[in-house]
Amino acid sequence: MIIEYYANILIVLFLFFLVFGFAEFLYRKKVASHITRKFVHIGGGLVATSLPFFVDLKTVAILGIGFFVLLVFSKKKKILDSIHKIDEDSIGALLFAPSITLTALIFWPINTLIFQGAALVLGVSDGFAGLIGRKYGRNKYQITGTKSLEGSLSFFLITFFILFVVSYINGSFAPDKIPLIFGCSFLLTAVEAMFGKGWDNIFIPLASGIILYFIL
Repeated sequence: MIIEYYANILIVLFLFFLVFGFAEFLYRKKVASHITRKFVHIGGGLVATSLPFFVDLKTVAILGIGFFVLLVFSKKKKILDSIHKIDEDSIGALLFAPSITLTALIFWPINTLIFQGAALVLGVSDGFAGLIGRKYGRNKYQITGTKSLEGSLSFFLITFFILFVVSYINGSFAPDKIPLIFGCSFLLTAVEAMFGKGWDNIFIPLASGIILYFIL
């Protein structure tokens, strides 16, 4: 049991460092930093979603603290440019691990699917919204940071799909829930739109967790 426990921790660490390592590899191959950063954002969200399959909540808290320290250190020492280079004013990279950890501490004991859904919204919805908004965004708007209608639309569509799938896996989906999921996806899109400079990394998973608690 102890061997399995530590083996699972090593698997999780390997997956996270694989994401970081591949992002650095892409950056050194001249891939733009806004792409490598979103690669880490999406990859980190996917790995976080897998955590309940490998480790317990206490381990998640320890890992979260460890990765937060690592990212603060790397930003101070100006390493991991694939994450930190694009925007010195954004603290999104630093908030990612604490937000995932906080979301886990609140919602994991209730239902691990709530945590996993929230991690997917943060990682996948927000990550792809940034990529699509950067490449195809023509209609910009500002609240606390620059966003685009194209990016927000992609966030909405991906979030709707995530909420639908999580609800279905949980066994609580019914056709009459589609308007509710639609409205909740719109609400989460509004949350994402309201916060810039990386602060959405805190509010998106927490809002997603609250919404999934009521949906499920």
